[in-house]
Amino acid sequence: MKKYIITTRSFLTYILIFSFFGCDNFLETEPRSFINPSTFFNTESDAEAAVLGGYRTFGSGISGSFGWHQDFQLAAMSDDFTVRPLANPNDVDRNAKFIDFNPTRGPQNLYYQVGAINTFSWSIDGISGMPEFPNKQALIAESKFLRAYNYFIMVQLFGGVSIIDKALETPEEASNIPRGTVDEVYDLIVSDLITGSEELPETSPQPGRPSKYTAMALLAKVYLTKGEWTDAASWAKRVINESDRELLPSIWHVFDDSNENNQESLFEIQYEIELQRANQVGNWPRGIGANADKDYFLGPNWGGVYIASEDLISDFEQGDERRNMIATEVPNAAGEVLTFNADGATPNYSIKRTPSAYINGLESNNNSSYNFIALRLADVYLIAAEAENEVNGPGSALQYINPVRNRAGLSNIEVTNPVVSSDKSAFRSAVRKERRTELFDERVRYFDLLRWGTLVERVLAVTPDAQIQPHHVLFPIPQDVFERNDGVNAATDQNPGY
Repeated sequence: MKKYIITTRSFLTYILIFSFFGCDNFLETEPRSFINPSTFFNTESDAEAAVLGGYRTFGSGISGSFGWHQDFQLAAMSDDFTVRPLANPNDVDRNAKFIDFNPTRGPQNLYYQVGAINTFSWSIDGISGMPEFPNKQALIAESKFLRAYNYFIMVQLFGGVSIIDKALETPEEASNIPRGTVDEVYDLIVSDLITGSEELPETSPQPGRPSKYTAMALLAKVYLTKGEWTDAASWAKRVINESDRELLPSIWHVFDDSNENNQESLFEIQYEIELQRANQVGNWPRGIGANADKDYFLGPNWGGVYIASEDLISDFEQGDERRNMIATEVPNAAGEVLTFNADGATPNYSIKRTPSAYINGLESNNNSSYNFIALRLADVYLIAAEAENEVNGPGSALQYINPVRNRAGLSNIEVTNPVVSSDKSAFRSAVRKERRTELFDERVRYFDLLRWGTLVERVLAVTPDAQIQPHHVLFPIPQDVFERNDGVNAATDQNPGY
């Protein structure tokens, strides 16, 4: 299936702007070139290209917002996955055990990418000479959505970060940006998403681009993270009641690689295998590879790094269909059953994010055109359930948790666990468990543990030898940020413990 992918023109825009910000040097004090947006963006097509270029940081196969450096590390640094004993020690393994953090790889790359994404965000809105055209406000809202999405990841991982919310006219201005507070970053995120809820179209103009309901859903998650329950419940319920999104009949339909951009998906990162070599927008799936040994998880050179933890598996109730998305045997196109073993034990691999073409060896071992669902309606239902319970108690929250459970083949929660219908604390525990079993391997668990304040204890419960410390709830700000940005100071602005 051919899908919408960033155009050549948008890549050109991205490259031109990145000549200033750079992939690893976005606050370089003496850039070789500086493109002033007031002279570069002059037409509607320039504006469209600028916005589409913003998706480039999402789709990078290695170091983008959803690249495997970030993705695998965040999965491993939770209680859902463990590092397989057979795996060779490497940076990812060390990160998984919280021994150290490599400041040039993994989620730290987001610190640099935010400079690029902000370029697209203010390029249209901040240029006085940009002519009016019918789609202008929607494009501004779309660019702000992209900015908000990136900043939301950033503030959860780093705390306060430098805020770029205007056009930077000179290199000197760009190399002197102070660190914003957490509240200031969240204020920008909320403002951007409210704009998106008002100005984005009712339906996405193309697969992979947000609608107003995408912005609303992300806004609900932002308020949930902030513990602002009333607003979280309100925005989540608006998405459920007003949008055309719906829960699909089966969880397998959601992740069927022939059913991408489906009715449950609210925001989906688009990948195309043909563009991997030139532009790094192919997806590196977390799943089962198809090499000769039928025995790897991340790629032929990684030895099968991550497997589902027994702790995760134990949380599935009897008869939960979602448990079947963690498998030890998978059939291929030839009718063979591939069995996976590691070091004498049979590991449990997540196949939720592994396309059939990847299993069957029809796509590259380290690359796939399989999309990543970054936000979907089931998540919104569970946001509504969690927030509604905190505001009004479990009685009115049951209607949001039960559709998700029923789709998985389970009875209403009050039938299997009667106390949850009247006990707020019991319902809170139940919805947290439901989020885990519904959303595992979707890059949700790590952030859930962060906002619940349980990351350290849960990691130690699953990986007792993990070297996790309380300060690991935030990542370190990379050292070269301090070296390149006079607006921040390593002595006063580095996160505690580093």
